[in-house]
Amino acid sequence: MMDRRKFLQAIGATTIFLACKGTDSDPVPDPKEEPVLFRFAVASDLHWGEANTDYEMHTRNFVSAFKDFNTKSSCGFLVLNGDIIHNDPVFLPQAYEALKDVHPKLYVTQGNHDRVSEAVWQSTWNQSFNSDFAIDDMAFVFGTTSDSISQNWLRCPNIEFLENSLEKYKNKKHVFIFWHIHPHMDTMGCTDDVKAVMKNYTNVRAVFNGHDHNDESIKTIQGVPYMFDGRLGGSWGSFDRNFRVVEITKSEIVTYLMTPTTRKKLSRFKM
Repeated sequence: MMDRRKFLQAIGATTIFLACKGTDSDPVPDPKEEPVLFRFAVASDLHWGEANTDYEMHTRNFVSAFKDFNTKSSCGFLVLNGDIIHNDPVFLPQAYEALKDVHPKLYVTQGNHDRVSEAVWQSTWNQSFNSDFAIDDMAFVFGTTSDSISQNWLRCPNIEFLENSLEKYKNKKHVFIFWHIHPHMDTMGCTDDVKAVMKNYTNVRAVFNGHDHNDESIKTIQGVPYMFDGRLGGSWGSFDRNFRVVEITKSEIVTYLMTPTTRKKLSRFKM
């Protein structure tokens, strides 16, 4: 039987396609031409506590690089999109202490390795497994894709919560969704339900996924870009340890990866 890592690498080679072409040398949008109206960042898969990894060093490097980036290019908030810790709940307080000052507005999603109850999650991050909020004409929806009760660890997004959130924000210009696990993986069994809801809300600008440490791509499904960011830590995955930046201007959404000090894979999406 093919193991999970080899399987992910195999499907990545055959099914992943870019939503919008970009190159490592693409220029940053000139703010004089079209000012950035809002900027945020997202990263995933730190895996604090994983054996035989220098997770403390990876965390320090990320925090330092992101703070430096944020000083020069201010972000409205930062999202850690799942697998912040590696399995053992004892690691959550340690990870929180290491990350709590990375940005004044830090949001999180639960990944399949964040194996804690919702009560513990809430008390640590002051955020439930499923949550949302709005800023001006933008809305942001966060959902868990982990089942910490049955210990299956993989779970489809809460479709009722998704639909209620999208309906609540149907008049917003931009909606962004954050799930650790890509809901259209064959092993998830979610794709039909997610597509049925998403097709009714054309203001969804992007979905952000982690989980697949080798994946730095953008996939388009039903006209919506699903954006991956590789990884911050862990024992396997892409060579670079990235966070993704998203910039909203008057006429487009611009996104790129920071590695964490070098920009790469810039893509633009017209609105």
